[in-house]
Amino acid sequence: MSNAKNLHELALSFSNLLKDVRKTVNIQIASDDFMNLKQARYILCFAKKVGDNDYNVVWQSYLDYLLYNNFSWTPQYALFGSTTFQDNYQVRIATNTVNIGLGETSTLSADGVLGSSEPGGPTTGFTMDNQYGSIHPGVNQLSTGITGEVISTPIYVTEAPMVKGSIVLTPVEKVLVWFEENIETSTMFSTPRSMEVEIDLTFQNTASRKFENQQWKTI
Repeated sequence: MSNAKNLHELALSFSNLLKDVRKTVNIQIASDDFMNLKQARYILCFAKKVGDNDYNVVWQSYLDYLLYNNFSWTPQYALFGSTTFQDNYQVRIATNTVNIGLGETSTLSADGVLGSSEPGGPTTGFTMDNQYGSIHPGVNQLSTGITGEVISTPIYVTEAPMVKGSIVLTPVEKVLVWFEENIETSTMFSTPRSMEVEIDLTFQNTASRKFENQQWKTI
């Protein structure tokens, strides 16, 4: 019984910790804009920042958004490798995927297999030690979508392949939110988005924006 109690207490502690670091954006849409966006079948999209790099993957996309939408995430990441970065195509994961946290390292073996993450590397990011060769490192992150679905999907893939060596990937608590036609979750892109707003949650856990008269407003 004591072991079960301890496991339960650990689970509760972990759950409370995630609540403390959960980031949430509240997206509101004015009624007239909502009707225009829906009629034109525009999709609500989210992307996540990694390091100083440009946003380049649609983290999540929604056609079934409403007037009021909540999107949140926690710092739960996974590392993978891809063989390509191709604009307007969905991410294709080519290796196994391993859970990884800040200050941890995973080694991609010469056979192309990612090993379990271990302590090591800068505490602000996580590291891929690439012993395989040409590869595009990529990152998944857990999010809770506007429909309540909890899922881990790609937030970033390096546009240029890396050779053997190490790379540090540093997630940043900034998201890009925009509306776009004919796009899906996990689509890679390399050009600026239109009707977009960047939301910085580095020093806060919640932010709200409203799309009104085809413009974003802080509320």
